[in-house]
Amino acid sequence: MRSLGIAMSLATVVMVAADEPDRTTTLATVLQRAGERVERYFARAQSIVCLEMVRLQPLTAGWSSDGIGRTVESELRLSWAPAPDGAPPPDAHMLRQVLRVNGHKPRVNDWNNCTAPEQQTQEPQPLSLLLRSQRADYTFELAGQARVDRRPAILLDYRVITDVTVKTRLVEGREDCVSFDLEGGVRGRIWIDAETFDVLRLDQRLSGMVEIPLPKKLLRRSSGPTSWTMERWDTEIRFKQVPFTNPDETLVLPSSM
Repeated sequence: MRSLGIAMSLATVVMVAADEPDRTTTLATVLQRAGERVERYFARAQSIVCLEMVRLQPLTAGWSSDGIGRTVESELRLSWAPAPDGAPPPDAHMLRQVLRVNGHKPRVNDWNNCTAPEQQTQEPQPLSLLLRSQRADYTFELAGQARVDRRPAILLDYRVITDVTVKTRLVEGREDCVSFDLEGGVRGRIWIDAETFDVLRLDQRLSGMVEIPLPKKLLRRSSGPTSWTMERWDTEIRFKQVPFTNPDETLVLPSSM
């Protein structure tokens, strides 16, 4: 009877551990295990091509439709090269090739259109922040537990250490269109699978409002405001398991953004 009691206690502990994140998991362990999973994902995902569909609709100040919208279809590939043994791996980028705009092949004017993604042939892969070479640019903090698609998850909050900087330019051939690059000034939360340490969800937002200075060339032709204020820029990426054959394997890939 005594042995049976011990066996039942052990079984209970195992069931709880499989259902809930280990509360003793340290921040260092989470970062290391999640970073290793991201490296594995980058190594395998380079052989995968996905179709991105972006729908853009101009809006008025009252949030009603203003003109005809655009649908841009692009082919996306991951670009990443593992570092030599012992060296921190570099960050990864998504490479974009626009295939169709509103159902037709891109025309000359489409490349100068004042919308993304036509202006972005590549962009950083968001999960790069979990790589060893990138983590020093962020502060991380465990933020509890939750569930994503019925799976237990560890919550990890992050914030870019550097202050925000903004570079602006006029799009070539479109002096009424301003493009800008933003560095720093963002924070977010990551949901990490408590069993596999795969990323299940990644959210990112501005740390505060950002002033976007207008290009000097535009200011010389206008007496209007010298900058715009960006109040929000929110991103949510969800991931799910996708099975493959030949060879048989399962990868966790982005399912929605």
